[in-house]
Amino acid sequence: MPVLLGIIFFMLSSISVPAALGADEITATPNRPGVADPADVTQKGVLEIEYGWERAFRNPEFKTLTALPGLLRFGLTEDFELRLGMESYLSQRTSEHGRRSGIGDTSPGFKYRFLKQDGTWPSLSFSYEIEVPTASRKKGLGSGRVDHNLSFLVSKDLAGLDWELSYFLGWIGKEGKKGFDDFHLWALSFSRPLFGPLGISGEIYGGLRLNRETPGFASTDWAITYAITPRVVLDAGVDIGLNSAARDVTYFAGVTIALFDVYRYLGLKD
Repeated sequence: MPVLLGIIFFMLSSISVPAALGADEITATPNRPGVADPADVTQKGVLEIEYGWERAFRNPEFKTLTALPGLLRFGLTEDFELRLGMESYLSQRTSEHGRRSGIGDTSPGFKYRFLKQDGTWPSLSFSYEIEVPTASRKKGLGSGRVDHNLSFLVSKDLAGLDWELSYFLGWIGKEGKKGFDDFHLWALSFSRPLFGPLGISGEIYGGLRLNRETPGFASTDWAITYAITPRVVLDAGVDIGLNSAARDVTYFAGVTIALFDVYRYLGLKD
């Protein structure tokens, strides 16, 4: 079902949309691929969706992990977007329990841009998400606890590259206990066009030790992007762990689609 929904959204985005919906003015603002989020937000009034596939191999918690992550975004104002993250499918294989599958956690939240890039100034924003434990704790797919995530985001065009720097501060609910563990993660990425609609991105990121059982980690990822239209952007790449606490390797692919201008559809724009 998740794959079918992704195909449907892709087909809808490729159909010619009437000018009344502002199709000629809409461009996608991908948060994919990689960990770092852009400081810029979805265009005002635009409903945007991202959907992806990930296949990870070997880390201290599992042998293989398959995930279908999604992110729905809506530009409520020029500088404020509503967000709904979801893992519509998780399948993980461990030495102890074999393979177990189900839905993942759900993360509603928002992003606010308080400074827009202008000359020497970068774009600056922050976002907040609360992770609701919809994944099965019994199957080992989730902790069963609520998590809180606050991020500070910087984006800047510099030396022909689009740079993104993100700092994530999380309060991760302790499994089977009261209280939270503090989580700190940094991510620095760059992207640039290669030729025509083809582009490339690279990133390095890592997190500090969460607790005694979860050490710090570092990884890097590299991807190719392809803009079918300004509203539809594909990506595919690989994530490689840089230490033993990270996943050995993760392959991923996905799509970002700016669907349509909701405000214009409802007659709230000229």
